[in-house]
Amino acid sequence: MHNEERSGRTPTLAAARWPAALALVLALVGYLVVAQVRTEWQIRRTLRIPSTQLEELAFLLRDQERGRAALESQVAELRGRLVAYERVSAEGRTTAAKMSRDLAELRALAGITALVGPGITVELNDSTRPPQAGEDPNKTILHYSDIQGVVAELWAAGAEAIALNGERIVGTTGISCVGTTILANTKRLAPPFLIEAVGEPKQLVQVLRRNGGAIELLTAFGFPVKVAPRELVELPPYRGTFRFEHASVEGKE
Repeated sequence: MHNEERSGRTPTLAAARWPAALALVLALVGYLVVAQVRTEWQIRRTLRIPSTQLEELAFLLRDQERGRAALESQVAELRGRLVAYERVSAEGRTTAAKMSRDLAELRALAGITALVGPGITVELNDSTRPPQAGEDPNKTILHYSDIQGVVAELWAAGAEAIALNGERIVGTTGISCVGTTILANTKRLAPPFLIEAVGEPKQLVQVLRRNGGAIELLTAFGFPVKVAPRELVELPPYRGTFRFEHASVEGKE
């Protein structure tokens, strides 16, 4: 009797719980539906994008992120190349600056650049003594060999650059004469002859005025000679051209 009563109450209790469980499930489903609808409504309201396109947008977003990562990697690589180029450029500028200094020095040595510096001036002129009866008048005028002697002594004394009447003396300069006219760099020169030299003034003067030198010889024959040290001598550049018919750079045709 006791078991029958229990068996008769159990189905009644289960039947009573079933509607409650169903109601709870329906309420949960309803909540989810409402939440979904509300989310879509918020999306439409905020982004104005249909929910059907969200997946597509998500795919595009991931694709854009991958593209951004690739671009960031490329930027890092390009920055590395830029640093390398800047280093090479700096080295190139250093090399170019050294080559520019070397070229300026070579141009100065070749005489095609104006130079300034301490030095001396030497002024030579024909003799003011009138020729004596029967005397060769050539003995009272300066000859190219007289000027060559003074220039040679200046080089030997350590002169770094020399000009004669404004004509720069370079490696191809020849001092010669045509009749009574003296030539330098194929230019006709007339007395007085002004020789300007850049170098240590005291040493240049000392060598020129030594016993037995060219200056002493000219003075002995009555040629006016003026030697003066200068704090600053300005020499013009060589204005002619260089032409080599027989000489060439070794190893090149």
